[in-house]
Amino acid sequence: MNIAPQSRSLRPVLALTLLVSLVPLCVTPILPLTDFYAHIARYYILAKLPDFDVLQENYEAAWQLLPNLGLDVLGTGVMKVLPPLLGAKLIAGLIIAAPFAGILYLSRVLHGHLPVLSVLLAGLVAYNHILIWGFSNFLLGLGVLLGATGYWIAAQNRPVRQLAVTACLGLILFFIHGLAFALWGLLLSMVELSLALSSGNTGPRVLIRRAARLALIAVAPALLFIQTKTAGGGVITPVTNLLAHAEQGTLWRRLGTEAYLRMDGILRVADSTWRNFDWGFGLVLWGLLIGGLLAGILQIDRRMKLAAAVCGVLVLLMPPNLFGVGHLSERIPLLMLALLAASLSLNPDAKPISRRAAVASIAGLLLVRNLMLTVGWYQDGKIYSAYLDALSRHDTRTLGAGVYIEDARDAWVFKPSCRPLSFLMIFNGTAVPTFANPSQQPLRITGALTHVQSTVQKIALEANHTLPAALNALSNVKADTIVTCSTESFPPQVQGFEILAATEPWILYQRITSK
Repeated sequence: MNIAPQSRSLRPVLALTLLVSLVPLCVTPILPLTDFYAHIARYYILAKLPDFDVLQENYEAAWQLLPNLGLDVLGTGVMKVLPPLLGAKLIAGLIIAAPFAGILYLSRVLHGHLPVLSVLLAGLVAYNHILIWGFSNFLLGLGVLLGATGYWIAAQNRPVRQLAVTACLGLILFFIHGLAFALWGLLLSMVELSLALSSGNTGPRVLIRRAARLALIAVAPALLFIQTKTAGGGVITPVTNLLAHAEQGTLWRRLGTEAYLRMDGILRVADSTWRNFDWGFGLVLWGLLIGGLLAGILQIDRRMKLAAAVCGVLVLLMPPNLFGVGHLSERIPLLMLALLAASLSLNPDAKPISRRAAVASIAGLLLVRNLMLTVGWYQDGKIYSAYLDALSRHDTRTLGAGVYIEDARDAWVFKPSCRPLSFLMIFNGTAVPTFANPSQQPLRITGALTHVQSTVQKIALEANHTLPAALNALSNVKADTIVTCSTESFPPQVQGFEILAATEPWILYQRITSK
């Protein structure tokens, strides 16, 4: 048995991969993740709501049956016992580690040992385009999805235990993220079909029995889902959006945009936040994987071939949003890369020099990507340190907001590092708009903050706003403190506001009130 020697020889690779994966987390007090701190703010609000009047005036807990509650429950508990920034780092570590661990477990089940290729590819998957967006529940769900798939395959010879345990895992996955549960069901179907084809037993009775066992796993989550408000989003939204664009004569333009976003999601799947670098990096990464398969240097486990093929189809066909969940088409390339990371191995019939070159190439990509990520996050960390220092020195009052004019005008100006800034005001005792849709999250915005939230949304959707116009609109709804980002060298003065602090690219404005 050669498993033990392989495990021993793999330990340095695993240790090095874990080390280079931890470094980016340690170089910045705040992680430059677009939506992540909006979720952290919600966990903090839910944890501290009974204790602070300003929170009670502007937020209301809305705990109910929802398919995306996983991190809300966990995150609220974390925020009760840890300082918010430390708690945020802990939660970030969890959503980075979950896909990494899921890949390793599924790979161990598929191959009987842990290939070095899977470890290195898991390191690449750990930091990804969806992490940069900050979609926390989906990333946790991805880790559980991969692990649950591995258990389903590992327990093939114990059908009763397989069904019982997997049904429990399915319920857990449903409450973590409904989309992850749906994708898992689709992948399990492909795994079962692959097993039936490889056994040569594909009669109607066999296929129906396999399908019925999978359906049993879905019964409870499906019944729960139709009772939730999330189900009201339905499949109508993407169809309605498409028809609306057609009526406005913008259908082809929208289709072109969708094609660009899908290509962007594929090439930036292992994101470093440097757009041009990521496009080149993606071309090399996918080129190595596809080229390695075509050249016979790499091989994919037979049980996962259909699942990987279905992911390829979904990359092209998945609607951009469904049941209130957005950026769907950008999540599928990550799922596909994760499945390949677990199921690829070196072909023993390939030349040794080719196999060594394949491993060295993936290892080099991992080190280069994480170096770029670390440099970028270190630079962002200096911005965040200055901002946190400004918050500690100033009273940001009752209501705050973030307004990013340049993002609305040009997507290429979009700065993920700016997005967390406004949500950090909540830790300073200032209410800010955050994700609080009761059909998606267990929180509702109330009171004066509802007007601030609607104004921020209008500004984000209208590209013709100037900074003074945006600040004045927020002043009219009594927003006290507003953070903006700008590429201008000197912060512009705006009548009716004073600048509390500024460090490129952020500016902290405060509304002047009569004493």
